[in-house]
Amino acid sequence: MKFSIEQGVAVDPDRAIAAYADPAFYEGRPSRGNISVTEVVRHEVTGPRVLLEVHFKFTGSVSSAVRAVIDPDKMTWITRSELQLDEHRSSWQILPDHYPDRVQGSGTYRFRPGQEGPESTVVKLEGDLKVHAFLVAGTVERVIVSGLRSYFTAEVKGISDLPRPAG
Repeated sequence: MKFSIEQGVAVDPDRAIAAYADPAFYEGRPSRGNISVTEVVRHEVTGPRVLLEVHFKFTGSVSSAVRAVIDPDKMTWITRSELQLDEHRSSWQILPDHYPDRVQGSGTYRFRPGQEGPESTVVKLEGDLKVHAFLVAGTVERVIVSGLRSYFTAEVKGISDLPRPAG
């Protein structure tokens, strides 16, 4: 299932992408939508390139048909992101803790200036999610993307709540 989500925020693109590159943006974050962060497991900075791995857990409910093929307690994964700060973009990949043969996902984030002026950014999330589960694949994909949409909207809005960098 291909998806695309856009959300605006009242900060400049440099500050927006810098938030996504900072482990503090994820640590201690409350659950949003049906998704919660459990921990940042890797953070490497090499010039304008940042590699970040964040562990997530699905916290929503699913139908009995979905539970018959996928244990909701095993819906945990790492999202590996490679951010190119100077290009205002990142690529990401889902690395499931369980069911690696059933769930695949990857995509990009893009950070572009918004139309509201220099202190505005539109963050665009694009991805492709594929679930391999007999009879319920489409349902599971829709549940995950719906949770991701809620999570992403709250996540981007949270950028403006971060302290401004010194300087």
